Amino acid sequence: MKYIYPGATHIHTKYSDGTGSIKEIVSAAKKAGLKWIIITDHNNLSGLKNNDEGWHDGVAVIVGEEISPEHSDHYLAFGIKEEISPDIGPENYIKQVNEQGGLGFIAHPDESLTRKNHHPPLRWTDWEMTGFTGIEIWNHLSDLVDNYDPKKALFWYFGRNQMLSGPTSKVLYWWDSLNNETDKIIPAIGGVDVHALDYGHCGINLKIFPYSESLKTVSNVLYHDNELSEDFSEAKLQILNALKYGNNIVVNRILDKSYPRFYIENSQKKAYSGESINLDDSTRAVIEISRKAKIRLVYNGTVIIENDGNKLVFDNLKPGKYRVEVYFKNRPWIFANPICVV
Repeated sequence: MKYIYPGATHIHTKYSDGTGSIKEIVSAAKKAGLKWIIITDHNNLSGLKNNDEGWHDGVAVIVGEEISPEHSDHYLAFGIKEEISPDIGPENYIKQVNEQGGLGFIAHPDESLTRKNHHPPLRWTDWEMTGFTGIEIWNHLSDLVDNYDPKKALFWYFGRNQMLSGPTSKVLYWWDSLNNETDKIIPAIGGVDVHALDYGHCGINLKIFPYSESLKTVSNVLYHDNELSEDFSEAKLQILNALKYGNNIVVNRILDKSYPRFYIENSQKKAYSGESINLDDSTRAVIEISRKAKIRLVYNGTVIIENDGNKLVFDNLKPGKYRVEVYFKNRPWIFANPICVV
């Protein structure tokens, strides 16, 4: 039995350029059905210093940092205790996160170079660099801004969640390539990158992408062997370890609030994302979802079977890494971390 815990990463508060307090964000997270969130304000750990970490109304709040140089190379640091300067360069702040025993995920690495708006892309510049924990393969805000055309602002605003592109092919190729180079699993996460910015125009005040909306979108659904501990220190470790080992599936929950099932089973057990399983005569991959959609099973970076439906079963397995992508009416929905067959 797996315990399922949806949560969100990459959240900004009043401590940097967000507009919400921890209390307000927790309220939005709870209404969105989330069990945990990770705050990542730019270049500070004010939430940690102000003792905002902990259980808040049934939501586990973890405080990290988005190490944010001005023009590129943003990096999400979870589980660190001391702030890390963006001025020391990505190679050094990756090293410092590791030295603090934290996790580091490259943020929005492939923002579009062909945007039709004035927002400059903040990309990761050196794709040969190593040492990081994993990659934020899907950033909700980046996806929205990549597709924003000021000439079609109203059409975009009301149809924004139908226009999401999902992870770019370049990022997926990079992620697969990293996994093909090692026996361990290089995990992926999705981030909301929510700020809930205030916007005024012609006397009308709007909240652009409020927390209540954004926290219903790109989520990380943890599949855990045990219930989250009531002791926050233990629960924090459970959540961070799940992300570290890839025990999560990235899901756009605005399409459906149910949870996908992806596992590989043999004659003795079932393995879920981030886990390994031995190959035997009974080994098969199973993907089950709540509605008919396009399901892709990816083996070592190559799509080996694609099916339209709400279930896919595949038993012609070989040693290697298997992950899943799902698209509902050509809209990106589900991206599962790999399972390793040995």
